[in-house]
Order: sequence, then C-alpha cells, then structure tokens
Amino acid sequence: MSRHTFPPIPVVALGPGSQPADVNLNWLPLPNAVDTFSAPPPAAPASNAAREAVLALLTQAAQAVQDVARARADTALLPVQGLDHGAQALLAQVMGEGEVAAQISLPGGGALQIQETVYTGIWRVLESDAAGRLRADHLEVARVPAAVVREAQRAGAARAQLPPQPEAGLMNAPAIASEVIAAQEAAVVSDGAGCHVVNFTLQPVTQEDMAWLDRMIGGGPVGIFSRGYGKCVVTSTGLRHVWRVRYFDGMNKTLLDTLEITRVPVAVQAAAEDLADTLERLRELLAWLERGDV
Repeated sequence: MSRHTFPPIPVVALGPGSQPADVNLNWLPLPNAVDTFSAPPPAAPASNAAREAVLALLTQAAQAVQDVARARADTALLPVQGLDHGAQALLAQVMGEGEVAAQISLPGGGALQIQETVYTGIWRVLESDAAGRLRADHLEVARVPAAVVREAQRAGAARAQLPPQPEAGLMNAPAIASEVIAAQEAAVVSDGAGCHVVNFTLQPVTQEDMAWLDRMIGGGPVGIFSRGYGKCVVTSTGLRHVWRVRYFDGMNKTLLDTLEITRVPVAVQAAAEDLADTLERLRELLAWLERGDV
C-alpha cells in the first residue's frame, strides 16, 4: 500500500487580538447628534378668545391626525388666516418648529414655505405670490405635505433625455444613466411605488460623470431640509419620481449622496409611529388648553 504525505495544515489564530490592527480602515462617518421632541416653552398669557380659537383648531387637527394615521385621509388643511393676532401668536408658541422645512417654487413666481411643527406630521404652510405677499396660511396634517409631491411631479419629465456625450472624462455615467432611466420608467408606471437607490458615494464617479448626470437629471422646484439625524437635504429633480438625497455632517461635509427613485423619500415623511406619538402629545396639549393654563 502506498503512503501519501499530506502537507501540514496551517494554524490560524482566531479571536480578539489575534489579528494585526489595520490603521488604514476607512468607513463613512456617522452623525453624532439627533434631535428629540422638546415641548415649546410655556405660552405667554393669552385671552380666553385666543385660547378657545386655538383649542378649536387643534381639536380638528387631532381628528385629522387620527384620519391620516388610519389611512382614512391623505391630508387635511386647517386655515389659520381667520385667527386674530393673539390666537396666531398663541398657535405659533404652542406648536413650535420641528426638524423638517421645505420651500417650493410655484408656477408664475409664487412660493410655498413649509415648516413642520414639533408635532410630527403637522405642518405650517405659507403661500406667497410673486411679489412676496401672503396669499394663504394653514396647518396641514399629512405624512408629507401634498404640495411636495404635487409640484415635484408637475415639474418632472416622464422620461430622461441623455445629454450629448463628451469625447473624454466619462467613466460610469452612461451605466448609471441606464440604471436611472430603467428605474424611473418603472416608477412612472407604478406611480412611485417602491424605492430604487443609486448611491454616488459608494461607487467610482469622476467630476465629468457627475456633471453629465446633473445635466440629465436637471433641477426641480422642491427643496427640503431635515435635521433629525445629522443634516439631510432632499431636492426634486427634473425627472418625475427622481429625488437627490444628501446627508452632511456637522462640518457640512457630504456623508452620503444618492438618487432615490420613488414617490417621495422616506426621510421627509412622518411614519406611523410618529403620528401615534403626535396624537398622544397633542391630546396633552388640548387638555392643557382646556384647563386654561395660558
């Protein structure tokens, strides 16, 4: 019987401390701050009329939050312009400012300025005309204000057009463009259902790639800023259902740069848990107003 000599099996050390430390490890830095709910400071003394007006408005808002949370409605508008100065001042005081703000350019030169309140899913929406005069003022209860989706879709083309390709400098732009076009076509058919993400940060792209893709994608009328966890800037593009989503650290250095091909990015929407929390806190505010503690 022949004998075979087997090579020795190498012994590999395992466990903590067994491997050499790699001082060149690189990873995406993470934000180190997060905003949490903070109730607005106690309101200054208000008249009974102002308190009753705000109580009535926020009672409607509480019902609207329930309807949106249970999918009985997508949005509800509650006019603010009819309130007198005292009631408007009290409303601004008790609602405060949340972590998401948006600005939308309207056809004809008008604009919408939107500020989320500290009660997630309740937004203050101001509409001005081309001369900057206030045209409408209301609270909107919604996961995301209706105008964000409406105006982004109105201005967005249903299909991308490839810009002329320069002779040199492109590396991955043509392949990325093909991915965006295919994903957008699917999103248009499904009215933005699902979410396809194109991540510029984690793949090699040249400056020429980004300039070429920027020309293809174009700019849109909607800009949204969120400071819930780090800084997030979301802008609509010239393509329907295509959004540019960028995250920044405290020094405004880009952490993540993506395209999200969807109806509206999750980062700017109020989640079901947010609405449930809003309803609980809003009921506490209503009880406080009913007691007349203002």
